[in-house]
Amino acid sequence: MPRTPRVLPMLAAPLMIIATLAPGAASATTAPGEASAPADTPSAAAPLTPETAREFADTRVAELLEEHGAPGVAVTVVAGGEQIASASHGYADLADETPMDHTVHTLPTGSVSKSFTAAAVLTLVEQGGIDLDEDVNTYLPEEARLPVDGVTTHQLLTHTAGFEEVVDFPSVEDTDLHFTLEELFRTRKPEQLHEPGRFTAYSNHGSALAGYIVQEVSGVPFEEYVAQNVFTPLGMEGSEFLQVYDARESYEIPTFHLSDGGEAEPMHITPVPAGASVASTDDMARFMLALLGEGEIDGERVLPARVAEQMLASQHEVHPETADMGYGTYQWRGGDSPVIGHGGDLVGMHTAYVLIPGIDAGMFVAVNGDDTIAGNPLQDLRMTVAREFADTFDPQEPPTGRADTGADTGADMGAYTGTYVTSRRAANGPAQIVPLFDNMVVREVDGALSVSGMMALDDRWLPVGGGRFVAGNREDQLVFMEEDGEAVALAVNSNPTHVYERTTLLTNPVTHGVVAAAGLLVLFTAFLHFRRPRDRFTLVARVLAALTALSCFAGLGLIVYGLLNSHTLEQWIFGESLALTLPLALAIPLALATAAVAVTAWVRGWLRPVGRIHLTLVVLAAAAVILTGAQYGFVWMVS
Repeated sequence: MPRTPRVLPMLAAPLMIIATLAPGAASATTAPGEASAPADTPSAAAPLTPETAREFADTRVAELLEEHGAPGVAVTVVAGGEQIASASHGYADLADETPMDHTVHTLPTGSVSKSFTAAAVLTLVEQGGIDLDEDVNTYLPEEARLPVDGVTTHQLLTHTAGFEEVVDFPSVEDTDLHFTLEELFRTRKPEQLHEPGRFTAYSNHGSALAGYIVQEVSGVPFEEYVAQNVFTPLGMEGSEFLQVYDARESYEIPTFHLSDGGEAEPMHITPVPAGASVASTDDMARFMLALLGEGEIDGERVLPARVAEQMLASQHEVHPETADMGYGTYQWRGGDSPVIGHGGDLVGMHTAYVLIPGIDAGMFVAVNGDDTIAGNPLQDLRMTVAREFADTFDPQEPPTGRADTGADTGADMGAYTGTYVTSRRAANGPAQIVPLFDNMVVREVDGALSVSGMMALDDRWLPVGGGRFVAGNREDQLVFMEEDGEAVALAVNSNPTHVYERTTLLTNPVTHGVVAAAGLLVLFTAFLHFRRPRDRFTLVARVLAALTALSCFAGLGLIVYGLLNSHTLEQWIFGESLALTLPLALAIPLALATAAVAVTAWVRGWLRPVGRIHLTLVVLAAAAVILTGAQYGFVWMVS
């Protein structure tokens, strides 16, 4: 699941935040072969043989594990129709020092599950049960139908349905929220942020809905259908869709670790088809072989040929020069020799598989913990192993239009400037915080663009025509999407799972930040009255102003604490904790009471003029902070 940095890996792929099941986040994901140091020409490809594959798996992966400080790693490599190397290093459990063993351990795959779900959908397509271009409401019972028409299964599989981000990962103990697929889609109706088909926006909910359609059309529970039509035909005997805490009763599952070495708390994955599968490295090898072999393994057909073909093909293109979305897959690298696959993230567990059809090869990697050194998931151990595999055995030229070829000076840089926020965002609750961090600020600088943002791999970007820009360090490229001659979004090649949508002044997170900062500055002055009040009314006014300010600062303090402790923030958001929403909710009645006192002071002439003005400014500042908090879901009953 491509991730955006590491706060909420399950949300999907910023700040850290969001990203799991995420696209994987996502769930955000860099393309192997594009995040390495730029070079004028790629290094020569090493021949991929059983010997070189074993050298990579046994030696290089072990070295990378040591460099990154993760607990353990398992990897397998396929090429030429065979599984040619597998290895495991480090520990499955740090506390007990249990070795990671790929021959023993079964691995929760996170959003890699979406590939299995897509394969199940496509088998039903081949049987005539599903039309990819038909409105999904055709296949859903009345209570589960979407409130909008026009969403297709094609859009669900390519993450272009336009849904808001939905957080459905309660704790194991919160059984009241452990919905079945039927209950989930009868009760959850995500808001439609975008017109279907307009933008990519990685969606766990959309992938799970595709799985629910499989269940409704086939008349068989989703888990059983995948077992009968995907896992069993492929010989994936150790693969299954089930919750991790249940899987531990039947399989040897590695412990999930946080970056400090502690054990991650388990969670319940409500959108099962989007991320609740387990598989062994041998099973993942068979899955990769089936996709590379057009549905055949060892000359035996295990999947319809069209299923494998469609999963490896580009199914949604933003621009011919950028990475595309597939069905249950996405391109980690575009170009003449694309790299295709999917990543997966759970709290403390990260997986990925990459396929390089050009050399008939693939690799799967799983890491049972967060890095101790990688602050950015684009450079974590899982991504580094995937990148080095592609760079070693199939290096590719950097993006075209390099800085040294000269810029397209005819481009109007001003047409692209502004702030762009991720299309993968929530419409309700504290998860709305994501755009504050996962955004791109675009400025014009000396005939080029300066792009700042968590997912920007460089600051300076040079135009090469057609709304396309290449990073000065040649590590990435971005494309501006236009409607009616105006830039409305930008797409980043290193992560095709979402785009960045252009904001207005009122929807700009920079504007919100300035407003909130100004409000907090004024509220701070409410603590600066040290003189003894002259009368009871003045005392009441000062106490109310101070309490209003205190509640606003308490809300800010808890949010900041969460941002500095991503695991805590994940728990708060997934568990719908009042820690993030109660302080600003309490600020509302306090601010209203302060406003009543201020009105009384103006009407009756109480307090000195300076005092009245100050009290009024405190009320206005509190309103600014509260409204900004409500914008991002931090006000209880308003979020």
